[in-house]
Amino acid sequence: MSEIPAYEILKKMAEEKLGKILSGDCLIKLVKGYDEETLQIIKEIDHEKFREELWYSDNEIQERMNMPGFLCFLVYLNEKPIAFEYGYDVSEGVYFSDSQATLIEGKGVGTTQFALEILYLYHRGYKKIKLTTEEKDTEGRELSLLWSRMGFEVVGEEDGTISMEMDLTDETALFQYEKYLKSK
Repeated sequence: MSEIPAYEILKKMAEEKLGKILSGDCLIKLVKGYDEETLQIIKEIDHEKFREELWYSDNEIQERMNMPGFLCFLVYLNEKPIAFEYGYDVSEGVYFSDSQATLIEGKGVGTTQFALEILYLYHRGYKKIKLTTEEKDTEGRELSLLWSRMGFEVVGEEDGTISMEMDLTDETALFQYEKYLKSK
């Protein structure tokens, strides 16, 4: 869709937006495949943000990093990593967004980062994004509502885990761009 800029332009837009909001220098790095430094960043943020029973082991993270199509979007503020978002291919044209965490909440870091990931996948021809989430996080927020606002739909629920999907269409991509990245 011609109204949505190329990924490099979207990345710069996201960095500028977050830099203004967070009053600092923001950089977004895209990592493809296994990378030891990225594994350590994921683990550090994971351990700071999530309950211990939700932590992935080094081996579990490494397994995910070796999955086909693995991508990790890292957000840095003043050269310090503050957020990650990663996932991988589950079938042709279908991406599973496995895990996301940000050390700064309520400022749009997570939604900006996730919108950038969605638009990256859209530009690469993916047709669907899947994710799973808990019903509520430790602060009691209903996580499916957060993802629904971004355009995901609930497709299943089992034992407190909610499965959600988003079809990557011109319309859903344009929504992400206009709502989360485009300057207002």
